[in-house]
Amino acid sequence: MAEGHLHVELLREWIATLLSSMENELDDTTMKRLLESCGRTCAVHYGSIKLAQSIAKSATEIDVRLDQANQKISWCGKWARNKDTITSVCESCGGPLVKDGPVALSPAFCNCSHGYVKGGFETILERPVNVELEQAIGRGDPVCQFVVRFQ
Repeated sequence: MAEGHLHVELLREWIATLLSSMENELDDTTMKRLLESCGRTCAVHYGSIKLAQSIAKSATEIDVRLDQANQKISWCGKWARNKDTITSVCESCGGPLVKDGPVALSPAFCNCSHGYVKGGFETILERPVNVELEQAIGRGDPVCQFVVRFQ
């Protein structure tokens, strides 16, 4: 087996062990908070936060910002607004680490995507948001459905 492939396999197994241990050893609130923080790091690493900052500076209207987010920030589905709620439905996992391969789908890891979305929308909207993951492929649902609530 090639050395690079061994490293990817080790990383995949290491992350799976970490997630499983977190699920078994931590309470749900702590686990969610830790993985949400990791999701925010992914949003920074993959450039979504810089794009969100640029979007926030370029427009004042929420609908214009949302349109720009749909155009500029790579995501697994389109975002749609209804009053103080923004939703997206994804037919495949949008998590970059799942799409890129080192992380397998798991219920715990869905909390990472939650943090990715929360960090992005708090930046775009320049205010705190509440994000709910109503359905998740990693939890066995047919789609991922995110709901972002803001005031």
